[in-house]
Amino acid sequence: MMKKFITVLLALVMSAAVFVGCSDPFKEEEENTEGKVTIQVGVLGTATEQEAFRKYKNGFQEKYTNVVVQQVQLPGGYSTAMDNFVATGNFPDVVFTPGDQHAAYSSRGHFLDLRTFDEADDTFSFDGIYPELIDTTHYNESDEGIWFMPRDYNKVVTFVNKDMLALVPGENGQMYAGYGSFEELKKAWNTEPFYEVCAAVLKKIEANEENPDAVTDAEKKAGLTKGTNVVDARYNWSPVYEAMIRHYGGKMIDTSKLAGDATEWAQVLSVDTPETVSAYKNLYKELSKPGYIRQSLASGGAAAFPNKKAAFWFTTRPSLGDVKAANATFTVEFLPFPYDYVGVGCSGYAITKKAAERVSEYAEVKAGTTEKMTNADYAWEFVKYIASEDGQNAFGELGMGVPSLMSMKESGEWLKYGGKELNHKAFVDEVEGQQTMAVNDIFCFPATAQKTVSENSISIMTYVVKDGFWPDDLTVDAGNRTHYDKIYAKIDQYKNVMMTRIEGSLNV
Repeated sequence: MMKKFITVLLALVMSAAVFVGCSDPFKEEEENTEGKVTIQVGVLGTATEQEAFRKYKNGFQEKYTNVVVQQVQLPGGYSTAMDNFVATGNFPDVVFTPGDQHAAYSSRGHFLDLRTFDEADDTFSFDGIYPELIDTTHYNESDEGIWFMPRDYNKVVTFVNKDMLALVPGENGQMYAGYGSFEELKKAWNTEPFYEVCAAVLKKIEANEENPDAVTDAEKKAGLTKGTNVVDARYNWSPVYEAMIRHYGGKMIDTSKLAGDATEWAQVLSVDTPETVSAYKNLYKELSKPGYIRQSLASGGAAAFPNKKAAFWFTTRPSLGDVKAANATFTVEFLPFPYDYVGVGCSGYAITKKAAERVSEYAEVKAGTTEKMTNADYAWEFVKYIASEDGQNAFGELGMGVPSLMSMKESGEWLKYGGKELNHKAFVDEVEGQQTMAVNDIFCFPATAQKTVSENSISIMTYVVKDGFWPDDLTVDAGNRTHYDKIYAKIDQYKNVMMTRIEGSLNV
């Protein structure tokens, strides 16, 4: 009987296909495949994903000596690679899958529902995985399919350049923006102290810009120099921006407006309601207008914090890979996301429909039958290994993943990375007064429209942080379209694109 899961949240995560140097990240040593089953796994070319794959591959092949796991390149990013597989029909047996991008493929039958394997396997249960992660494996609100194996628990937190804050004085003269120590700052941490620290960091950076000769070597080494931002806020990523918008009383998708066949999708897509525009305004007024964030993400991107060009970074545990790749020389610490809402997402691995059609000449016979195991059966063993304690610990050795297994919340290799004294609990502990939010509300739209909704929502966010789209007087009610004509014009532009796609998807 299918297990029932509690719906909580989310989506996200996340990953950019940035290749390392000019070398081929997919080049592997030749392996002896004679007499062995071979399964292929589609992998992104990021340094983190390459390291993770090798960990999984080596650990799995130690247990299953009759199977060789080979990687297949996913060039040009996830959706580009997947669209190419759809066009050619040449899917690998397993494919890496971000939780917020699978719906366009799982909903069209390209992936296998993992419930079938689970129900036939007494050695495994999805009940051990965070239910909010299971929720991301569905492709819409009514779907109960589990279309990929969740690998990691990616809650948004605040990465901290601890060395930088140790050199930032508060009004009382004490460092850590007046709190005296990281531990005291951690005790006080929420939205108000966050903005208070932002102001102190900006003041120090501006003072150093005005008087560069007075900047100490320690301040230079920590990054308190010209060009440094206070926060790399990732305001172009749903688990971050949707949480901040809800903190200020808005929401970009209003699922309470769903009404079955009578749904008015323009109301569900609530990017232009007075409440949501008011949230944009407050986000601009509190975070962007004071100068705490860069108002354009056209350059720098994820390189800001790892290269000491931001004191804070709103991101998830896998971003430690970017810090590692940058050979960072500062101390990284972690604090919770400082708002009343927080997004959680995951990535994982899906078994493709094509895998069920492939049978190796070296495949074993299924227990109790005369049928040979398909590549999908071997793929199940592989993704099951990823979600095992051994697989989670293998990934945890890289320091970049929080286990998807609830039983490993307070145990495992992931807690050792960087030292046990670090505030690893920021990634898993519940914060009093903070709500983990359902950023997978995008699943309420037709699967083929979800990418358009996501991309154009991001476009809206890149404008709501810019000075040029807001008047000087922000005291006027946000529902006044005439007063806020520039920002409403941009919102309307992108909403029209989204609505055209949504309505087109409904009519297919």
